[in-house]
Amino acid sequence: LMRSDSQCWLLMEEVQSKEEELQKAALQIEKLESVTLDMQCEIESLKLDLTTLEQRLFDAESFSQHTAEYKVRIEKQLGEHELQLQEAWKTIDHLEGVEQLDKTVEHDGHANYERGHEILEKMGKQNEEPELIIEQLKVELREQKLKAKEDAEDLTQEMAELRYQITGMLEEEYKRRSCIEQAAIQQIQQLEAQVSKEQRKLSGALRQLQESHELADTQATEIKKLKDALGRLNSAMNLGRVCKSCSCGFCPMLVELSNCSIEGSLDLRSSDASNIDETPPENQALVEWHPDEASDGAAVNNVGC
Repeated sequence: LMRSDSQCWLLMEEVQSKEEELQKAALQIEKLESVTLDMQCEIESLKLDLTTLEQRLFDAESFSQHTAEYKVRIEKQLGEHELQLQEAWKTIDHLEGVEQLDKTVEHDGHANYERGHEILEKMGKQNEEPELIIEQLKVELREQKLKAKEDAEDLTQEMAELRYQITGMLEEEYKRRSCIEQAAIQQIQQLEAQVSKEQRKLSGALRQLQESHELADTQATEIKKLKDALGRLNSAMNLGRVCKSCSCGFCPMLVELSNCSIEGSLDLRSSDASNIDETPPENQALVEWHPDEASDGAAVNNVGC
């Protein structure tokens, strides 16, 4: 029993150590869960960054659309200015025709010549004004074209830079996520293998504990049987003493026979009992007892009494 108790104590300590190891594994799993939560937070922040980049890209596209609309509007204004230029050329042609008419009527008189000269000066001033307007419109048109071209080039360059940055960030994020996922998967696999190993060890320890309990139960039953046999032996010895102390007239005839039979049986059983006491606990269950002989001797003594 002491050996089985010590084995049970050792097994209980081993079970407690396994439980502590399982608790450590659970703590490691919680740490991994916290790491995964942190990774998810980082992924969400990266998603927010991507949304901001997409918003910037959308703003750039809207800006390019506005520049395109502005370009269309400028082209429309240029068309209108070209129409005005054509009308100005028509007026110039008309004025040239008028000038030719004035030259034809120049011989009509000096007075008419002065009046025509004034008219021509006015017409010349009028002709100079549309030419100046045309030159100004041409200069403005060139400036607007250059400005629109520069804006378009800047916009295309910004779009290219944004696309390059977005693609680089996406590639880096993809690589980072793949590395994090691989590391997490490896750690989870290692923890699962460790947990399965600990569970196998725990199941083996529980099996050993169950076997030790079964062995202790069998030893307890054997010890109980031995105690019952010793009790029967003691009862048989007590019956022999009663027969010796009996005072009836028929008992002295059987005292010697009963003494011989009882003493022989008692000597035999006492030697067996001493052998039983000397045997170790694990071999006590193998000693054979014959309580029927003692009961038969007791019955004979009772009959003699």
